[in-house]
Amino acid sequence: MRSGGATDSPTDRGPFGRAGTGGPPLVGSPHDLLAHNRRYTRMATQREVVITGMGVVSPIGNDMETYWDSMVSLHSGIRRLDLFGDSDIPTPIGGVVPEFNAKAVVRPRKALKVMSRDIQMAFVAADSAMKTAGFGESGIEPERLGIVFGADMIACELDEMVSAFRSCMVDGRFDFSLWGEKAMAELYPLWMLKYLPNMPACHIGIAHDARGPNNALTLAEVSSLSAIAEA
Repeated sequence: MRSGGATDSPTDRGPFGRAGTGGPPLVGSPHDLLAHNRRYTRMATQREVVITGMGVVSPIGNDMETYWDSMVSLHSGIRRLDLFGDSDIPTPIGGVVPEFNAKAVVRPRKALKVMSRDIQMAFVAADSAMKTAGFGESGIEPERLGIVFGADMIACELDEMVSAFRSCMVDGRFDFSLWGEKAMAELYPLWMLKYLPNMPACHIGIAHDARGPNNALTLAEVSSLSAIAEA
C-alpha cells in the first residue's frame, strides 16, 4: 500500500521503475535487469516465469551490451532511411538495423532462401537468447523444449511483387482476373514461406531441435508479452 504518496512498496514497482509514475528507471547491466525481473515476478504472481536469456536485433545494437549502453546513454536509432536509395518516399526517416548479416548465424544456411529480413532478425535475436540461457550446453531433452514466438504480419519485399503486378496490368489498369493465371508464374515457388509469421518459430525450433510445442502469436504490439504469458 502507498501511504501519503511518500514511498512505493515493492508491489508498486515495475521491472523498469515505479509503475505508472515515470519514476527512475533501473540503470545497470542486462544481468541486473534479469535479476530484478526475477524478483519482481515472484512478488507479482504465484506462477513464475523466469527469463534466463535475452537477445536483440535493433537500430541501437545487435547484442545486449551494445543495446543496453545505447539505452542508458540515450542514443537514438532513428536516422535517414537508405534502404530505398534516392526514391522519394513520404517518410525519409525511421529505425533501421545497420550492418545486419544473418549468414554467420542462420542454420542450416539454405534456410536463408525462405527467410525474409524480418525472419532473419527474429532468428538471430532468438538464437542469441538461447545461447545466453545456456541451452546449447544444457543437454535438455528435445521433447521438453518448445517455442512460443510473438510475431506480427510480415510485409513482403516490393521488388518481389513488381513483375507479378505488371503481368496483370491491362491498358494501365490492374485486372484481378489475371492474378491466378499470370502473377503466380512470376513468383518464387516458396515465396509464401518467406512471409508467414509462424516461420520464425519453425526455423528456431529446427535449429535447436526443439520437438515440444511450437506456437506463434500474432497480436501486434502485445505479441511478445502474450508469448511470455503463453509459455
